[in-house]
Amino acid sequence: MPGKRNAHDRLPELIAAAVRVFTREGYRSAHVSDVAAELGLSEAAIYRYVDSKEGLFVLAIRHALLLEELPGGELPLSPAPLTVTIKEAREYVASVVPFGHLAGALAQQVAGDSAAGDSAAELEAILRETFTLESRTREAADMIERSARELPELADLLNTGLRRPVLRALTEYLTRRAEAGLLRSTPDAAATARLVLETLTWFARHRFSDPYGAAIASDVAEATVVDMLVHALVPPQQLAARDD
Repeated sequence: MPGKRNAHDRLPELIAAAVRVFTREGYRSAHVSDVAAELGLSEAAIYRYVDSKEGLFVLAIRHALLLEELPGGELPLSPAPLTVTIKEAREYVASVVPFGHLAGALAQQVAGDSAAGDSAAELEAILRETFTLESRTREAADMIERSARELPELADLLNTGLRRPVLRALTEYLTRRAEAGLLRSTPDAAATARLVLETLTWFARHRFSDPYGAAIASDVAEATVVDMLVHALVPPQQLAARDD
C-alpha cells in the first residue's frame, strides 16, 4: 500500500482551490467552506493547513504571484497579514521591472547602437516575454482583479504596484527606440505602451473570459498578438529589409 500522504503535499491543491474560489466569489463573499467544498474536504480540515480566511487569501496571492516557494513549516500556517504582503509585492515588482529582454534593451546606448539594429527581433523578444509572464500569473492577476473591486488596497496594488512599473518601462523603451528611428514614432508613447500591454493582456489572460477567445490556442494567441504589434510598431522599411 502507498504510504500516507504528507499534509504539505496538499498545499498546492489547497492554493489552487483558493485561487479559483477567490476569483469566482471575490474576497468578501468567499468563505473557507467554499474552498473546502472545492477540495471535497470539511471546513475544519482547511484550518489544519491555514489559520484564517485572510491567511488563505494571502497564501494564494504570495504563491500565485511567485513571491516565494511553498512553505515547509509547521501547520497550520500563519501567513503575513495582507498589508505586509501588498508591501512586499510592490517591492518585489519594483526590484524586477524592467526584466529580461526589456531590461537589456533599456541598458543599451540608443544612438548608433548596432546591437539594436534588428528592432523587429528585439521587440518580438520583449513582447513574447511579456506574454509569457502574463500567462504564468493569469490566475493570480484574475484573483486580484476580482477582489480589487472590494478591497481598495488591492486595487492600488494592481494599478500602481504591478501595472505602473511595466508601463513606465515600456514607455521609456518606445520613446528611446522611436528617437533612434528604430521604432515608429506614435502620437503618445505612454498611450502606445498602454495599448501594447492591454493587447498582450487580453490575448494572454482575458481571452479566457470570452467564448471565442477561449477557443484560441495559446500558441496561436501569442503568435497573432506579437505579429500584429511588431508590424504596427516597426517601420515598414525595416521589416522589408529583414525579409530580404
